[in-house]
Amino acid sequence: MTTINRLDSLVSEDKSNHKLKDIAQLFLNAATDWPTSNQKLVSEFIEELKEYFGTSLTKEKISEKIFDPTNHNAWRHEAGSSIIEMLELSEKFYNQPDFDKLLHEIFSYYKE
Repeated sequence: MTTINRLDSLVSEDKSNHKLKDIAQLFLNAATDWPTSNQKLVSEFIEELKEYFGTSLTKEKISEKIFDPTNHNAWRHEAGSSIIEMLELSEKFYNQPDFDKLLHEIFSYYKE
């Protein structure tokens, strides 16, 4: 799984009702909210997230990022909110608060 569009297609086609699908949708919401949402590769989006919020993407690091309206980073914070929600849902239902491991689970589930 390399592109955001492909993951979006797979999640949209998934007719099952499970939390991993909900978690994947939150990841896609974050990608859509990100200011450079025109990037196509999942790896580029993840790289930009980690550059902005910190290498270890945790709820705490994302929450601590100061909002600066002069830098026009509102969409980044909106994306961060989706990532926080994604991590909270994952922690609640899968006991998995680690962003990278969670992505691995999503991509393993939606592998082609």
